[in-house]
Amino acid sequence: MATRREVLKALGALGAVGASTALSPLKAFGASNDTSGVASFTQPLNIPPVLTPTSTTSSTDYYDMQVLQTSASIIPGKSTPFIGYNGMTPGPTIKARVGRQAVVNVYNGLPATTLGGATGKIVTHLHGGHVPSASDGFPTDYVNPGSNRTYTYPNNQLPSTMWYHDHTMDVTGPHVWYGMAGFYLLTDSVEEALNLPSGAYEVPLVIQDRKFNTSGGLVYNKTMNGETGDVALVNGVVQPYFNVAKRKYRFRVLNGSNSRAYTLALSNGASFKVIGMEGGLLSAPVTVTSITLWPAERADIVIDFSGVAVGSNVTLRNTQVSSSSTVYNLMRFNCTSTATDTSTVPSTLRPLTRWTASQATVTRNFTLSGGMMGRNWTINGSTFNANTPIHSSKLNTIERWNFTNQSMLNHPIHVHGASFQILTVGGAAPAATHAGWKDVVVVPAGMGTASILVKFTDYTGKYVMHCHNLEHEDMAMMARFDVVA
Repeated sequence: MATRREVLKALGALGAVGASTALSPLKAFGASNDTSGVASFTQPLNIPPVLTPTSTTSSTDYYDMQVLQTSASIIPGKSTPFIGYNGMTPGPTIKARVGRQAVVNVYNGLPATTLGGATGKIVTHLHGGHVPSASDGFPTDYVNPGSNRTYTYPNNQLPSTMWYHDHTMDVTGPHVWYGMAGFYLLTDSVEEALNLPSGAYEVPLVIQDRKFNTSGGLVYNKTMNGETGDVALVNGVVQPYFNVAKRKYRFRVLNGSNSRAYTLALSNGASFKVIGMEGGLLSAPVTVTSITLWPAERADIVIDFSGVAVGSNVTLRNTQVSSSSTVYNLMRFNCTSTATDTSTVPSTLRPLTRWTASQATVTRNFTLSGGMMGRNWTINGSTFNANTPIHSSKLNTIERWNFTNQSMLNHPIHVHGASFQILTVGGAAPAATHAGWKDVVVVPAGMGTASILVKFTDYTGKYVMHCHNLEHEDMAMMARFDVVA
């Protein structure tokens, strides 16, 4: 466990955030021992299966999914109970196309009380989706055990790496911790024409930290600062290996952890290209040697293994923590073969027009606070009220949202219903990797600030914004807002 002095030292680093410098987040909480007992890089990476539509029409793909409480051998020789879409974690990947509607029927097969003592009620949210309010996964739009709900996703937005996960009021943290999440990948012909690595060379990676007991069961404590674990999982596998060829790979990386941030870097010090973030492709690739992802942030990256010798390996690391930490090494890439590579990473990806502060006709201010002495987390001094919106935003109006963080922890704020552009963090412009379309902005601790420009262009109705530290969300750091015509 980090000492108070270590925490305060990490917080002090936040004051140095600049235009080209990533946030300096808190070092991870959690024990130093690995409760899985699994040797590193001994299990192959799991690639979640792509879900097949149950039926199709000229405009729509229909899917059926069910949420089940089941078990799997995450730790060899032991049985781990979990909650999963279609009985797996991560859930099956949905691959969708822009302009082609997806209709997903979700059946709740959970008992009245499920793992961790949480309610068996569920809510499914398509994170990053621009969808009608009724299909957004509002936290109190419960689906009771034995019932189902149909969600309509129009897919009329820029293609991007999205994910679906539970969003039930007060228990999103345990539901996701125990397995309720999966990828939703949206593409279009423009992106396909770029000739980026594809097929077997385009791989989704969800990084999560978890903690296990001696029987192999997941341990969840609902820590007020945010739940962390001492075991690194990638696609539900403890520190897996993935065999690669000497060529380029596209990895759609999701931080699916409840509260932990990761700074991703390669053990050989090699650079890689960031081609997109939450809202889709950047206007141009950005070459980096590391990138920090907070909960729910996604990075679309291309790693070129052509310079790695066959028979050698490269480790994906989390340099947020020391090299002695059990969540330092995340997975290993074993270079096992050569391959012809005709893919490219073009210098121009997808044009993006940056908004300016002067285009905003409405300014809204939000104060983030709480967490001290066991108090709930708050937005503008209030806890979540599902029945009362804090404001109404008009369609097709650019608004400036300013956040001030009075607490001693960073807050990754997620806005439903739209993508946005980051104007400033700590008064400085975002790094090039974060200058595209986003749906999460990290507001630094200790009176740190962030400003975004957002415009709702799709649907009216009720939506929410909240901290994506899931324990903060469950402890009421969430607010309803309405979009009106």
